Amino acid sequence: MSKAFYPRLAAQNCIKNGKFYFPYLLTVIISSAAFYINLALAQTGSLPELKRYFYLSMFMTIGTFVLGLFFIIFLLYTNSFLMKRRGKELALYNILGMGKGNIGVVLSYETMYTWFIGVGGGLLLGMLLQRLITMLVTEMLRIDVKYEFFISVYGIAVTAIFFGVLLFVTLLLNLGRLHMQKPVELLRQGSVGERQPRTRWLLTAVGVLSLGGGYTIAITTHNSVQAIGVYFVAVFLVIIGTYCLFSAVSVAVLKALRKNKGFFYRTGNFIGVSGMLHRMNRNAVGLANICILSTMVLVMISATLALFLGTEDAITTRYPGDVNAEVWYWTDRPFDTDKAEEKLTKALEKQGAVVTDCLSYSRTERCAALEGSSFVIQDDVYNAGSDRILILLTAEDYSKLSGQKVSLSKEQMLLSGSDSIVGEVRFVFRGESGEKVMTFSAAPTAEPFRISSGDVYLGMVDYIILPDLDTLKLFEDNCAEALGEEEVLLTWDCHINTEGSDEEKTAWGMALSEPDFSGFSGDEDIQCELFRVDTQAENRQDFYTMNGGFFFLGVFLGIVFLMATVLIIYYKQISEGYEDRERFRIMRQVGLEKREIRRSINVQILIVFFAPLVVAGIHVAFDFNLVRLMLVLFGLNNAALTAWCTVGTFLAFALIYALVYLLTARVYYRIVSDDNRE
Repeated sequence: MSKAFYPRLAAQNCIKNGKFYFPYLLTVIISSAAFYINLALAQTGSLPELKRYFYLSMFMTIGTFVLGLFFIIFLLYTNSFLMKRRGKELALYNILGMGKGNIGVVLSYETMYTWFIGVGGGLLLGMLLQRLITMLVTEMLRIDVKYEFFISVYGIAVTAIFFGVLLFVTLLLNLGRLHMQKPVELLRQGSVGERQPRTRWLLTAVGVLSLGGGYTIAITTHNSVQAIGVYFVAVFLVIIGTYCLFSAVSVAVLKALRKNKGFFYRTGNFIGVSGMLHRMNRNAVGLANICILSTMVLVMISATLALFLGTEDAITTRYPGDVNAEVWYWTDRPFDTDKAEEKLTKALEKQGAVVTDCLSYSRTERCAALEGSSFVIQDDVYNAGSDRILILLTAEDYSKLSGQKVSLSKEQMLLSGSDSIVGEVRFVFRGESGEKVMTFSAAPTAEPFRISSGDVYLGMVDYIILPDLDTLKLFEDNCAEALGEEEVLLTWDCHINTEGSDEEKTAWGMALSEPDFSGFSGDEDIQCELFRVDTQAENRQDFYTMNGGFFFLGVFLGIVFLMATVLIIYYKQISEGYEDRERFRIMRQVGLEKREIRRSINVQILIVFFAPLVVAGIHVAFDFNLVRLMLVLFGLNNAALTAWCTVGTFLAFALIYALVYLLTARVYYRIVSDDNRE
């Protein structure tokens, strides 16, 4: 046998199985290109030592690990589809005299071709796209320093080795499968039907409980800290529930359709439902995989899109003014807020700034647990079930911030929060020093109220409006006494807007941060413990770098997962098309018309496509609360923007999904309608 026989036969096999092999090869090309690009962008060590390049390196490193793990699972999964379709071909080689060792040599050459063409083509594609993607990501991150294009030798080496090892593992699995199976088993592999699955009530119960648990966690979580802690638990439960329900509930639904004689005994419905029912054991896993991948795409893209589009909103929420001062002062020492505001504005004007407006207010914050109509504040608040953050300010400051003029007596307060509590409200301070209680008559604010400040609140926020500054100080004094705190402090925020460029505003803020320059130092009327100044302009770059990096990573991974979803659907439908062709050929011989074939095809493909899409939409709807809470950690409190991004992403994904449906239905129909059998 000529030495050129094996490589020539391997090349012929790849071409002959083009419908299966070329999509697989294209997957390797795209996967290796994406992997190389991530590695290249992660190599920012040679770039200027700036924080934003560190962010870029961090995001791309995360993306590399996620992609690496995903490609391992995905390529092994698609390889199993490919080899299953080639079972008859390999069995014929064995029957015609080729030993399993000879077939193994052919498979080895095919793997070498895949590595050389797939990985080599992927690296070339990656290097061609690297410059374009680099320009895109630097624009998203607003990186203004330009650098020359470079080829990452490290990225090339790691990509070649990683996919070389991965393809070698697939080869070993294929050789093991070939060694374990007999030629007759391989010949019958595509024609052996599955037994009708039984309705598995235990699996159904596990699925319902898992999904119910995941959904319950998602909708009952109320603060960002809890959301981070429970998110992956909820995801794990939903994944288990998805696999169980597609395996068990889908069988129950199909059996219910079969019992509906008016629906079932129609030609198209009869063929479609029967075919799906007898193959549901295999279909269930595929449908669940499609559903989970679709959910991942929707969540990643919608969340990162909302974060990116909400960057300016997050900046103005975190830093409401061009220049923002935060001062901590003692309740028992003088702090003239009017004089402090005057000194800050004069210090800015001394630098040449034109102050357009200035807004200041005093506040204090406490964590509390809500017990009936009582807010309980104690040492170990979180173990006591605390899920509230109380922000307290005076009626005068509330009037300035809200535009609602109010006047309260010493026993009255306003409340704006998650619960509409009216009537008597008690504040209970518990600690080692004993218990103190303050009681007020509460009424809701005229409109929902919220302030913008430099703090990111991780829990449910309740705004408490007290009559005056003396009452606010008394609240803090009682709290500190009960909890044994030595110092009692209030926070004073001052937000100043000015005219000027971002560079000028940053310079003014840096100068103002010096207490000597601001005039606070040594003034007996303005005694404070801490003085801090931040500007919008100074922090804008970090916000865009962080949010833009997340958005790029979300879109990049979303596209890869979308490609995987489409390929799984393609392989699933085309492999089942070849399996169904013989059945439909027999049906045509007994008089079934082609239009009835097309109708039955539509029934099956509609189930394959739209069941995962609908379930993915339900998953995303329940997941919305957790995603919204976690975005709060990045300063995005705009729930409406997050909702619109989620809906828009779902509609765009559904459109792509519909296009894939049309293409898949056409390919499947051509296969089952082809009278020329292989």
